[in-house]
Order: sequence, then structure tokens, then C-alpha cells
Amino acid sequence: MTNILLISGDTVDSNMGGVGVRNWELARALAGHHQVTLAIPNQTDLHPKNFRLHTFDLKKGDLRSLAVEADVLIVHGSLLHFHPYLRELGVPLAVDLYVPNLLESLVWHDQDDWSRWIPAYEEYLRVQLDLLRAGDFFFCASERQRDYWLGWLHAQKRINPHTYRQDPTLRKLIDVVPFGLTDGAPVATHLVMKGVIPGIAASDRVILWSGGLWDWLDPLTLIRAMAVLVPRHPELKLYFMGTRHPNPVVSGMTMPERAMALSQELEVYNTVVFFGDWVPYQERENYLAEADLSVISHQSHVETHFSFRTRALDCIWAGLPLIITQGDTMADWVENEHLGATVPPGDVAALAVAIEGVLSQGKEAYSASFDSLREKLRWEHVIGPLVDFCQAPATAPDKGHYMTETERMVQAKDAFLEQVVRDKDAFLEQVVRDKDAFLEQVVDKKDAYMNGVILERDAIQQTLDRYRRLLPFRIYRWFKRILGR
Repeated sequence: MTNILLISGDTVDSNMGGVGVRNWELARALAGHHQVTLAIPNQTDLHPKNFRLHTFDLKKGDLRSLAVEADVLIVHGSLLHFHPYLRELGVPLAVDLYVPNLLESLVWHDQDDWSRWIPAYEEYLRVQLDLLRAGDFFFCASERQRDYWLGWLHAQKRINPHTYRQDPTLRKLIDVVPFGLTDGAPVATHLVMKGVIPGIAASDRVILWSGGLWDWLDPLTLIRAMAVLVPRHPELKLYFMGTRHPNPVVSGMTMPERAMALSQELEVYNTVVFFGDWVPYQERENYLAEADLSVISHQSHVETHFSFRTRALDCIWAGLPLIITQGDTMADWVENEHLGATVPPGDVAALAVAIEGVLSQGKEAYSASFDSLREKLRWEHVIGPLVDFCQAPATAPDKGHYMTETERMVQAKDAFLEQVVRDKDAFLEQVVRDKDAFLEQVVDKKDAYMNGVILERDAIQQTLDRYRRLLPFRIYRWFKRILGR
């Protein structure tokens, strides 16, 4: 049995967001096939039945002792940034790419000035590239996302002769593991909204926003649609399940404040539109069962195109009709599977008409569509590609064969510096040779010159000696001595 260490960088607790929920459910589903440890960065009151929990400090903790005992590591997000040693242990690494963090960051930081936004983007990019270089197997949430990540992987040379020869479809490199559905049907245990929350009567019809209020979503159009509908449908109420993410790292979102401010401006705050803090994960089925409709609206931008709105899966699980803004994978599901209706981005009138239309048909009109889709999306079914990798975990066949651009540049730099050193040494050797030849030439010329001087001096001396022996010189010397007396 494979020993799996699944590491969550997000909170896993009674209150948790989509990433924490995914890691919890992946651990639970994988534990039906393998031995699983889920490492989480927080203390928790959850008690899993079929896998082990381990808590660690995300930024300062050390998972080395657990990781070296594992046959597979499953990571996501910024985990390798905080724990870089994980990629150096030789343990096969499966990387969850279901959240396109880089695209979310573009929306999240759109109001920042350049001095803050550009460094933040560079850091997100570095973390993303590190994951793509380190992974041995990747999985994401949809075929559309897979196309996106195939482009990234190709740019990082992860699509190459080795990975192609391993599998021409590249499914062994990256495959799809969508968000799944919990086994069984939701069971409502008590009322949570109707007749419980002041302002929501037992006879009212509740529209549920089933996830968080992120900056890349568009609750504002829905709030405006509610203001349009309420004069003729006073029984309609809108409830937002989450305004404050349980993970303190996910902070700085402006949408909750903007949504509340707009509802106050339109005079529907706490009379028509209600804001919850954060619904605990195990409590969500009470809200889903009680609601009459769910709406998920978003803006038109690149994040939408590649997103996978995970909380829509809860609505499918509960058989709750959906209205979704066009443009993402979930909208395609709603249209193709007859799960509700889709509307253009930012269209208040179209959204109001869709709400009236879906509510007029009632839940029963969509129940057969949910029944056929629900079984296909069970966690047990959707984790197949990840189970297959964990059955026979292996290092990717291209590891160590292809250089990244950074590595290629470093190698080129090293080769250039080595050539500079070789050229310098050759130049200095030539200088030394030229110097020695020059000095030898100087010495030779000096010796020749000195020999010439000596020869010339000897020739002069011989001439003088011959001159002194001549009769005139001798007579001159005799008279010089006589006169000298």
C-alpha cells in the first residue's frame, strides 16, 4: 500500500475554504486505496476516520521526517516556497493545479499601485514556475484548465521527447481531477435561515450565494437584481454564506465591504440581502437543503475562463438549481446538463428574469438532471488519475534531461567565463613569450655592441702601439725628455 503525504497550505477545520475542503476530501477519498497522512497548518477539531492528521507550522515547520517516509508527496500553491527541501528528497511529487493563483492575483491586486503589484506578481510567478519544474505528475479541475497548464508545461520544457514517449496523450504528465461530491445525500438536521434569521420568514424563498465573496466574483449585479425583484416579489431573500475567510492569510479582499455598502445604498441590507460570517463545512447541507436557488455571478476576465467554482458542486450534490454567469466551466455544465440557467456578465435585467424563471419551475423540474450528474462526480470516481499515479509513483522521465532557460543562461554564462579565463591565460602566456624574446634580443644586441666596442678599442690600441714604435715618434719623445729637463 502506497504511503501518501498530502500537504495543505490552507486551513482544514470546521470552517474552511475551497482549498481546505479539497485537501480534506482528497485525503478521505485516497484513504480508500492507500495509507494517507494529511498535514495541515492549523490546529483542528476535525477527526478523520480513515487517515492521519499532522499539524505543522506553514512558514517555520519541517516536514522532512514525514516526507522521507512517504512514497508520494501531494502539494499545491506556495508549499515548495516555504519547504523547498521537499523537492530534493527524491520522493515523487504530485502537484494540484486546480486553483489558477496567478490569474486570481491579477484581479486581487488590480487596485494596487505598480510598486506593490509588480513585485507581488513576480513572486507569484516564481512560485508557480517552481511548482511546474518540480512536479512529477500534475492534476487540475477541468479540461479547460488542462489546456491552460499544458501551455505552461510546454513553455517550461516539461513537454518533450521523454514525456511524449512515456505517453503521447500526456495524461501521465497532467490529468483532470475535478472537485468531487460527498457520498450520500445532504441531510438537513435543523432550520438555519427561514424563520431563524430575523428578516427571513418561514414562507420566504431564499437565494443562496454558496461560497465566499472574492474580488474576482460579482455579487454586486446580484444585489442590484434583488433590488429590482423585491417590489414585485417581496418573499425573495438573498443570503451570502461567507464574508470572512477562515484562513487569515486570505485577507485584503474588498468585495465584502463593497457588497454591504451597495446593499445599504439600495436599502436592502438586512431586509432583503443578508450576510453570514462563514458557514462551517459540516453545517453547509442545512443551508443547501433550505435554499430554493443558488446564484454564482462573476466578472468577465481571464480568471473566469479558467476557473472552477467549487461551491457549485455542493449545489449539484443538494439538487439545488443554479444560475451562473456565462464564461466558465460551470456555466457550460449548467447549460449542457439542464441544471438551471446562465446569464451574460453584469446584466442585471437578464439575471432578474432568470431568477424568476428558475424559481417558477421549482426544484423538481431539475431533479432528474442532478441525479444523472451526481453519480459521475463522486469523489471516488473523480480521483481516478491521482489514484493511478499513487499506485505506481515514479519520478518524471524528463527530470535532469532538459534545462530551464535560467539553467541554460547560467551554463552559457559559465562557458563564457571559462572562455574568458582561457583567453586571458593564452594572452598572458603570449605576453610572457614576447617579453622573453624581446629581452633575448636586447641581450644579443648588447653583447654584439660590447664586442664591437672591445674590438674597436683593441684596434685603436694596436694602431697606437705601431705608431709609438715609428722613428718620428721616438725622436719626438727624445726631444720631449731633453726639453723637459
